[in-house]
Amino acid sequence: MKFIDLYRTVVPERFRTLLHPKVICEQLKEEHYIKTISKKQKKTLANLENKDKICWVFFVLLDPVWKYDELYRLMLKHTRFEPIILVCPIINQGEEYMEIEMNNAYKTYLDKGYYVLKSYDQQTNRYIDVKKELRPDIIFYTSPYYGLIDKRYYISNYRDILSIYVPYSFNNSCAFDQNYNLLLYNLLWRHYLPTKRHLEYSKQYARNKGINSFVTGYPGIETLIDNHKPSNNDWKIKSDKKKKKIIWAPHHTIEPVGVVFFSCFLRYCDFMLNMAKNYQNEIQIVFKPHPILKSKLYKRWGKEKTDDYYSEWETMPNTSINEGGYEDLFLTSDAMIHDSGSFVAEYLYVNRTVMRTLNEVDEAEKMNDLAMECISNHYLARNEQDIEQFIQNVINDVDPMREQRTKFINDVLMPKGSPSQNIIDDILDSIDNQILYRN
Repeated sequence: MKFIDLYRTVVPERFRTLLHPKVICEQLKEEHYIKTISKKQKKTLANLENKDKICWVFFVLLDPVWKYDELYRLMLKHTRFEPIILVCPIINQGEEYMEIEMNNAYKTYLDKGYYVLKSYDQQTNRYIDVKKELRPDIIFYTSPYYGLIDKRYYISNYRDILSIYVPYSFNNSCAFDQNYNLLLYNLLWRHYLPTKRHLEYSKQYARNKGINSFVTGYPGIETLIDNHKPSNNDWKIKSDKKKKKIIWAPHHTIEPVGVVFFSCFLRYCDFMLNMAKNYQNEIQIVFKPHPILKSKLYKRWGKEKTDDYYSEWETMPNTSINEGGYEDLFLTSDAMIHDSGSFVAEYLYVNRTVMRTLNEVDEAEKMNDLAMECISNHYLARNEQDIEQFIQNVINDVDPMREQRTKFINDVLMPKGSPSQNIIDDILDSIDNQILYRN
């Protein structure tokens, strides 16, 4: 029986507008991919057992969500790995945005001395054929979203190559399907996770029951916990130790994205500028917006108003902007005010006083239970007065939650060993001993 005949037999006519044949067909394809992927991975794993050099290609999109410096450096030093960074195009924000972000990311990795290539040549309008030209043994994804990366680099085209994903953020939201059950998560060979709680989520919500998931710790926090000495200084007044250094990090969800609606930016954007002006003798503020907040403000405010707003943060005497990496920023700060997703956990690792701004949606409707435990170690802002009181407390070194926060960090968040080293150890052990999955 043809698929369309089966569809007409099984699906009542009144439901056919909801269950279109193309949708059903895509779902069936996904389920087939998931059921058959382990056979392909087992065969590929066997081919790597006696291979001296393992070619590893990072598929990179946005520079600010790159959390894998230590992993790349460890691989570069190791005799078994040949790491390559491939900058891939972002296709959902227009051609101009794609070219700007590709060039920014390429320059960043080039400046670091990494072996980096662009997947797309703007002059010749040509894309790299990964399988033919790079011939990777392992592909490392830095973003899981179909429709963000060009489809020629999506995981469904590389089912005969071992694939790995390490979340670029701490996955604090309760959007469990988005964080554990996308097609990519179910096709991966390894999905490396920050904590045992994240593994529990994967087992509960992934269609493959999290069989490919493994806890290593979160590489994004390694520089925050390993006595790293900051090399970058985002503070405008670098030598003034009297002025407290506060980060303001607003999220991009000025409009809800599914259950993800963290942002309080529109409510406090002018107020935070006023705080910087009113307390300019006591504080510095670095404006640390989510990387895609600006593109969303362009659509809502227009380019001129958005650029003027960002410019004000750049030009005031005690403020500046950080739109890139933030590890050094965290380490040199005294406090943070935010409504971020990942920063709910990440900033706790530096164990500085921190405030979360709240909007009208209950946090428990947006966040998972681990994130709610992290938030319980934040000071909370429901209005402007709460924020100003927090700023005054930072100025006066008032932090009554410090002992509670320290205990939570040590008991719940800290990884066992180096997350990047854990990843490398697991990969080599799995190849050498032909271990397809850990769970």
